[in-house]
Order: sequence, then C-alpha cells, then structure tokens
Amino acid sequence: MAMKELNQEEFDDFIRQNKIAVIDFWAPWCMPCLALSPILKELENEFDGVAFAKVNVDRNVDLARQFGIMSIPTIIIFVDGKEADRIIGLVPKEELRERILTYSGSFSP
Repeated sequence: MAMKELNQEEFDDFIRQNKIAVIDFWAPWCMPCLALSPILKELENEFDGVAFAKVNVDRNVDLARQFGIMSIPTIIIFVDGKEADRIIGLVPKEELRERILTYSGSFSP
C-alpha cells in the first residue's frame, strides 16, 4: 500500500487524529528521499499505532515553510499533534526505528 500523501488541507487533521505521526517531507527529484521511501514503508508495516505520511515540498511550499524545512528528506515525528523529533537526511533504518520507538514504545517485528 502506498504511503498517504498529505496536502495543506489534510495535514493538521492527520497529525491531530493520530497520537504518533511520522511525516516525511520529500520531493520526487531528491535521490536520498527516494532511497528513504522503501525504508519508511517497511517501518510503517512494523509499527502499530503509528501513522506514516508524506508531504511533497514542491506541491506544498507553505507547509514546508511552516515547518522550516531547509533540507530534504526531513522526517518529523509528531506526538499528540506537536513536533517531538526531527530527523534530517538519509539515516539507517535502525536509527529511524529507534527514534520512533522512543515515542511509540512498541513495534511488531
């Protein structure tokens, strides 16, 4: 299943409706973003109770500006609608898993 793509209108509802939301700010021309995509899909399948979504910064310039996205990929972890963590650049799957686990408390390997 493809990861949900959010736009400006959907964003606030998504992070409010999900206790833990992992948002990938990306662009289709960004090679590190494309390399990160399958990793995030794998993690999405591993974590219960964690919502994953993507924001295309080219199509959602206002959202990128709102969150001060200066480099992509940038992953922001929201907890209860508030930014809890920010990961910039392509990082190993294990590091992403550990950072998400900090907030979710469990995953199903």
